[in-house]
Amino acid sequence: MKLLLFLGAGVSAPSGLPTAAKLTDQILHDPYHHEGKGLFTPGQHSDPASRVTDLTHRIRRLLRLLIKHDTRDIRRVGYYPTRGGFRSSGAIFRGTTTYEDLFFLCQQISLWNIGLTDNSLTTPFMEYIERRAHGLLSGRSTKARISDLATLGEPGCAFIESVVAETLRQKYLAGFDLILELAASPQIDQLNIVTLNHDTLVEQFLAANGVRFVDGFGERDGDVRWSDDGVYDAPSARVRLFKLHGSVNWYSFGDSASRTAILLGARLETAKDGKGQQLEPMFRRPSFLSGINKATAYQRGIYADIHFRFYDLLRSCDHMVMSGYGWGDTVINFQLDTWLDRCRRNTIILLHEKPEQIAERSLIMASAYDGRVRSGQLICIKRWLCDISLRELHPHLLSGTGPV
Repeated sequence: MKLLLFLGAGVSAPSGLPTAAKLTDQILHDPYHHEGKGLFTPGQHSDPASRVTDLTHRIRRLLRLLIKHDTRDIRRVGYYPTRGGFRSSGAIFRGTTTYEDLFFLCQQISLWNIGLTDNSLTTPFMEYIERRAHGLLSGRSTKARISDLATLGEPGCAFIESVVAETLRQKYLAGFDLILELAASPQIDQLNIVTLNHDTLVEQFLAANGVRFVDGFGERDGDVRWSDDGVYDAPSARVRLFKLHGSVNWYSFGDSASRTAILLGARLETAKDGKGQQLEPMFRRPSFLSGINKATAYQRGIYADIHFRFYDLLRSCDHMVMSGYGWGDTVINFQLDTWLDRCRRNTIILLHEKPEQIAERSLIMASAYDGRVRSGQLICIKRWLCDISLRELHPHLLSGTGPV
């Protein structure tokens, strides 16, 4: 059988990677400084005078202001009349503000700054922020202060991604034994690991255990491995890895046209190809997707190729083992829902200690959760990925019978 293993951020927790809430806290409090050219690095400036003017301080003030705005907005959504006036239902499927929400808001500010916004709500939002920014912004007029606010959008995005990239460069510690069992099982002809995670824990684990896999990149060329979608079609590609949101070791190189490559240990600034030619990075940060609105990015470059592969997987696999995914990506959710509707045999085996929580995070799951469970298309096993063996999982892979 062909099996699809779908992983989200929760599976990285046993290796010590932070939750979204913890990562947001690190963005707001851990010592970082601006090196220039869109890069922020850990620690404070060695020069005390530079600490005072460091852009990081202004960005963090903006992020805290955005958190206040988002938290207030969550409570004000859905007014309805009552005898005493009005009440709010609150934003039903929005949780506590995380770095993904902050990235999205900074991205909207950045797009407004360069005239590429396509959302008529962005200008009123920025006017609202300007009125509450107090000493954060410079300028005597409202327009001048909004213009100053607009210049913080792009570095705000860069700061968030810099901290995320640095934090997720973690070494594998624990939690993936089931993956090794699945990779070695003679009853699984092809194991397709689809992950939304930016970290490299899965790759580390597979390599350390001698499991050959393809990841959409070719053979080594000097200090890099270039993107090569064709490797997925090799007859020997029994274990395949698809990273739908990119990775902390992916970088874009080139001048006018970019190519994505995995950087192999070398410093970005000194990376060379197999001919000894210096490679020119387009950005100093790795290539991965942030924010709550990734749909547009799914249609360009390497992401278009890898999402095409995901669509194809949903056509060829009828069993999916899922763990660590909080159902927070609307586009992915629609794809999964369509896959379940396409054929009654299509089944998700959900590894989650409290699976009912999934229904609280997604409109799609909330409307269909009970029906999927009753029909056997959603099999809920109240264990995490790190706590279950193939022997326990095997009966569900074969028969698709009821919850445990």
